[in-house]
Amino acid sequence: MPKRAADEPGTSTTDPFHEQSPFDAVLAGTETTDTICEEPPAKRIDLDIKQEFNGGVQSGGLIKNESELTQMTIKQETEGNINEARREEEDEEQDEDSRTSMPPALGEDDDYEEDDADSFIDKTNTPPPSQSFLEGCRAANLPNDIVTGAWETYNHAVQRVSLEGSESAWQLSAIYYYLLSKGIKRRGKTIRILIQPFPVSILTIANSFDISVAEMLDKTARFVEIIHSRKIRRYQEYIRRIQEGLAVSCVIFKKFCRIFCKIFEEIKVGSENCPSSHELFTVLWTSFLVMKSRMTVDDLISNYQLLFSILDQVYTEMCSMKEGIVHHLNQKFVEDLLENDCTIIRALCTQFGGSVLDARHFSDHTFKKMEKTGIPSTWNFQEFRDLIMNVPKTAYENYLLQRGSIDERIFIPSVEDFSKIFQSPDTYSVADILKVSYSGRRFRDAEFLTKISNNHCLEKLALGGKVASEKLVTQSKEQPRVPCVEYNLELGNYPDDLESNNQSLYNRLTKIIGSWKLENSKLEEVCGTMSDSPMATILLKSDEMTNKFERTLSAELGETINENIPKYHYNVRKELELVFLIFMEKIIVAELKKKVREEDLLNVIRREEFLDSVFCFCVELILVSNGYDRPFPWSAELCGVHPFMFHKVIDLMITHEKQLSRQMVQHFSRIEETVIEYFSWKSDSPLWPMVVRCPFAHFQEFGEDWADKLNSYSPIKFTPIKKPDDLRDELGRPIVPQNQTSRTLRIFLKRTYFTAARRLQDLTDRVSMGARAKSQCWSLFDYLLRNDTLIFMDRHLDQILLCCVFVIMKINESSMLFTEIMAQYRRQSANSLLVYRSVTVFQEQLNPENPQAVNTKETILERLEGPQKEKTTVDIIKYYNIEFRDRIKYIIGQIDSASDEDLMEMPVATESGLMPVRVYLTHKLSIQTLPKTKHGESKQERAIANLEKSGITIAMERSGD
Repeated sequence: MPKRAADEPGTSTTDPFHEQSPFDAVLAGTETTDTICEEPPAKRIDLDIKQEFNGGVQSGGLIKNESELTQMTIKQETEGNINEARREEEDEEQDEDSRTSMPPALGEDDDYEEDDADSFIDKTNTPPPSQSFLEGCRAANLPNDIVTGAWETYNHAVQRVSLEGSESAWQLSAIYYYLLSKGIKRRGKTIRILIQPFPVSILTIANSFDISVAEMLDKTARFVEIIHSRKIRRYQEYIRRIQEGLAVSCVIFKKFCRIFCKIFEEIKVGSENCPSSHELFTVLWTSFLVMKSRMTVDDLISNYQLLFSILDQVYTEMCSMKEGIVHHLNQKFVEDLLENDCTIIRALCTQFGGSVLDARHFSDHTFKKMEKTGIPSTWNFQEFRDLIMNVPKTAYENYLLQRGSIDERIFIPSVEDFSKIFQSPDTYSVADILKVSYSGRRFRDAEFLTKISNNHCLEKLALGGKVASEKLVTQSKEQPRVPCVEYNLELGNYPDDLESNNQSLYNRLTKIIGSWKLENSKLEEVCGTMSDSPMATILLKSDEMTNKFERTLSAELGETINENIPKYHYNVRKELELVFLIFMEKIIVAELKKKVREEDLLNVIRREEFLDSVFCFCVELILVSNGYDRPFPWSAELCGVHPFMFHKVIDLMITHEKQLSRQMVQHFSRIEETVIEYFSWKSDSPLWPMVVRCPFAHFQEFGEDWADKLNSYSPIKFTPIKKPDDLRDELGRPIVPQNQTSRTLRIFLKRTYFTAARRLQDLTDRVSMGARAKSQCWSLFDYLLRNDTLIFMDRHLDQILLCCVFVIMKINESSMLFTEIMAQYRRQSANSLLVYRSVTVFQEQLNPENPQAVNTKETILERLEGPQKEKTTVDIIKYYNIEFRDRIKYIIGQIDSASDEDLMEMPVATESGLMPVRVYLTHKLSIQTLPKTKHGESKQERAIANLEKSGITIAMERSGD
């Protein structure tokens, strides 16, 4: 593979910041001044509730001398950068002034800091960097602080997931991510120039690590999801723009090669007065890249017209010359223009597929008004050869460092291979350059990723002929006309039909059971070593529940319990009994390995609630493996356990049984989602007494720290030595210990946020909701969940989300009707007819003679202990009018008038579900957590508390129906 004309390893566009090895001090066990200081995690800014009573010069002149042009170019570039930086600083100062002028209860935290890659990484146990990592950093001349921070970021990712593929590629992505984290702002308007520019071109670093551009961008995009910083949306948007810019440049470059061969003749060796074809090609392409960087849009047509405009300017000046660069012109092309009395723009548009009118309009009204600093203002190589060659290069290299972009001069072939441009410009492969590293190593997944990208583009193009209303939903989000079948990762094939699918599940169940027998099993051995063996309790529960399962199943099928019971039912019962004992064995053995105290473990094992939940899990496993049509919560009702309590053991069971198939895990994932969205909010749910003791408002905002420290339920942890039944309040009710209640609610709140974020993101995309409206919608949902949790009782999570979407569309003056929002909701895979046709309300609210208004001040405890009122169901539109609107009139006005910085940004939720991570990144399935926050009282809570103390109530006007 020939070498490219772009940066080579070890070359930098700036002077190196150090002279010694960046990690010498680290490897020696001493601290250095360049090491990045550990900073406290940045706090998330909650919704700011305000009190109602508080209210380019075009350088087209002649060049006099070389020094004047150099000083003019540097001065204008520097002034432009300084002015833009000053504008950003002024905006930040104004934001800070506006925040500090608020009342004390409404201002931000004093220790708020912009979050970056350092704010959430544990640096206490970071191992020393590998030798290959240090060698790559030395070759790229990276400063010490960059090397240290990037290695800590990489190590943080390694501890979270299994990174498959090239280790050097992941290390390079960590460096790229760390550099971006220093330059991208988390809040405020998105800027095109990084706050902190790169010290070295990212292509130079990629060449030092011998990684292709395609692999680096692919790994970086996935690395962003792994780290999942609070700035994840900014990172994803930044990388997306870089990828789109490269895609546009690939097309433009290939077209430029054909145009260059058409206009110019090949001159292999240049002179002082006339450059070679390679030099002219390089200057023209670099000048195009400099002007392209100043474009407000980066679409293909605009860049195509920009290329025509630059060539028109160069060709016009060349025609006025008698010596030098004029010898590059293709005489046949010039004669054709003179013969047809045609301009060069018209000729290029005619021969290369452009619109003459659009190209002229762009040249007159856009290109001529653009700032021309950084590109040659004259093409007189006889006098200004060095300046013409160096000015675009310097300007473009400064741009690369300021924006962290890929050096698109990578497409330019080397001097030795440049003749291929004239020999076969149509066959010159541009995209392949991005897939090959500096030494010629090819990215093996490049073709696969290209095919996925092409399919995604074709899906978008397929919507081109549809009406505008149908364009709101992309084809990728539609349910397929033919149901998709799951590729069996274990067997390596697709199931032919439902019967074979069930058979594969049953085979997996048989594999789990194997030849397990109670005699001489680990369960019997471990229980025998305990001071008070729980074996009798386990066997008694197993016999009791299997008998109940058999009787219930036979009764539903119209059979009686006798000696002639079908052999099939008997086998199912034996399978259920074995599976229950196997799972109990795995749980006990695994928990003992964790050094759990025997007294705590016995306390959990003897709890009826725990044993019933484990047995319920086994019943669901048997039902789905044997093809029984018993939808959840049939198993929970059989075992006498509430769905909310059952879903707490799902993580535990899946974690301890590694042989569950992917279909089995997905089945329990769907059950858990059903519990979170509906069954947990039933009035008889154990959730409500727990919320009374520990309201959601007491928890800090859902953040990334929950992902690492508190991601799954564990009945063993936080189990008190004293039995819960012995702890009772003054009314004789059992008291759940506060630490256990807090842990359970925090995990449940996290999963509720995850589910809501995924549903709301999809729905708001379908109704074409803007970024500000999305933040308003999420802020409203968060307020209701924390401060008006009672609104969720006996209702479906989607019912609240639909109402939130409608009211936000209403305050943003959208003409979309509620029925249109419901139509988009029905396109979701998790939609339900009962969501919008059956919303629970009190019968007294529908009294035609004297309708009772909703009591917005009613507490959860008053609802639970008060007299039971008659309930009925209505459609969601009627529910919105008679109750939802009254509940939100306090907060909706504040959300409407809040600034973008005061609103809560909607978190990013993946489509993988809530199950424990047991897949590799190559499977394209992983759970990504939402951003991390530091615990503390939110601004919402402080604002509301301040208003209550002062006795102020805010009356809001009704927002309309």
